[in-house]
Amino acid sequence: MPRYENRESGHECPGRGSRGKAVRVFGWVAGSERLGSLSWLTIHAPGFPAAGPGQFVLLQPEPPACFLPRAFSVAGQRGEEISFLISPVGPGTKQLTNLREHDPVWITGPLGNGFDMDTLLAPPMRRAVLVGGGVGAAPFPLLLDCLATSASGPDLDVLVLLGFRNSSQAEGGQPVRAAAARLAAGGASCRIEIATEDGSIGKARLVTDLLAAEQRQGDRLAVCGPQAMCEAVWQTAREASGLSCWFSLEANMACGVGSCHGCASLRADGSLALVCRDGPVFTGESLYGVGEQE
Repeated sequence: MPRYENRESGHECPGRGSRGKAVRVFGWVAGSERLGSLSWLTIHAPGFPAAGPGQFVLLQPEPPACFLPRAFSVAGQRGEEISFLISPVGPGTKQLTNLREHDPVWITGPLGNGFDMDTLLAPPMRRAVLVGGGVGAAPFPLLLDCLATSASGPDLDVLVLLGFRNSSQAEGGQPVRAAAARLAAGGASCRIEIATEDGSIGKARLVTDLLAAEQRQGDRLAVCGPQAMCEAVWQTAREASGLSCWFSLEANMACGVGSCHGCASLRADGSLALVCRDGPVFTGESLYGVGEQE
């Protein structure tokens, strides 16, 4: 059975979205599975704290191919086993996806401020909509598992919208589908829709096309993906009334704690936010402004 289909006891999610105390742990590879053009890497990290959905860690193999560690969203956690969805695009990520079982890895975290589950689920709750693009689907298995342990039931309505380049990249959505099945097993309504840019799954379309067709008043959106996708999601969401949006930003991070300023991002008010320290999750209004609704 693939590790992402593990149906043991649910993850204990920390309260709200803020960080707890981060640790640096010497762990080892517990499993690595290729999912099309992406990979699912699981690290056994003794004593690692519970991470919240949207939080991230720094990973660095021992010995490392690169001087700096690489930052990844926590995609899943079962006790001391932490999982990540990785796209092998450079020497650092390729080294991680080529690791074998029992290879040593340094892991630092949990870092950053994730999705605030209390706010996401605060009444009156209508529907939670998760929108991910490519490897931006990474935070959602953990988020769905947190929903399964804290809010599952017939009153919970969840829609997952995932966009990928092609069917090979779309295989990386398997852990999200497995987590959605766990949530549905608890009685919640959970539906997944997938778009591919090349039409290798269904019609050729973008995840924003799915959102435009599906969104409705009062939806609460949790979004993760490339910057251009996030901006397009915000523009699409503004066409419906009463939507609330939270965005987990992708950024190049070096230190992970706000010291190097390598992940600075411009807010709507002109100030700079450090994605690693102030985020990676931000409200749509803080990033893109309110503006006039069309």
